[in-house]
Amino acid sequence: MSDCLRKVQRIYDQDPDAYHRAMSTRFSDWLTGGRRRKVGETVRGLVLDVGFGTGLSIPHYPPDVRVVGIDLSSKMLEVGRRFARERSRQADVGVMDAEHLALRDHVFDSVAFNLCLCTIPDPGAAVREALRVAKPGAPMVFLEHVRSHLMPVALVEEALNPVMVALQADHMNRRTADIIKRSGVEVLSIDRWFAGVFNLIIGRAPAG
Repeated sequence: MSDCLRKVQRIYDQDPDAYHRAMSTRFSDWLTGGRRRKVGETVRGLVLDVGFGTGLSIPHYPPDVRVVGIDLSSKMLEVGRRFARERSRQADVGVMDAEHLALRDHVFDSVAFNLCLCTIPDPGAAVREALRVAKPGAPMVFLEHVRSHLMPVALVEEALNPVMVALQADHMNRRTADIIKRSGVEVLSIDRWFAGVFNLIIGRAPAG
């Protein structure tokens, strides 16, 4: 494991319960624009949830999907397992590097990324791996915070980025939609809010 990945793992292993409480608030739901529900509406069948974390996406998934959740933090996944059980939901979770998935080709009916491309050292590699394990034409949905398309906001993000990377391995200045497109995803729609800082990007794997 690279030093960058160890840093991410160490940061998110620190206090996953506090993270879960903070991200379960109405403020967090407002900040993400309630788009987790849209993520749930997009997926189907066997779902790969990249950045499963503490399982915050679980309540928004349809009851008939089967979720395979991966994350770099074992501590976050422990909370996620418990949260899924409390909601009477099944999720198969495991520690895995999103850039190198230990999964077979073309097995997933859909893929969801939840606020994780900002911390993955090589986000393009993670998207390409997701494409490898997705079935042809599979829906792919990305709920992410990104570099705003509004220049004044983007300049603030650029200024804050070194601090956020040092503290949380969180890159605020990534042009995530461009990364996703270059990686081979067919982007169908981009929903921007909070001055463009948050994006919901819906796409699909190539048909074949």
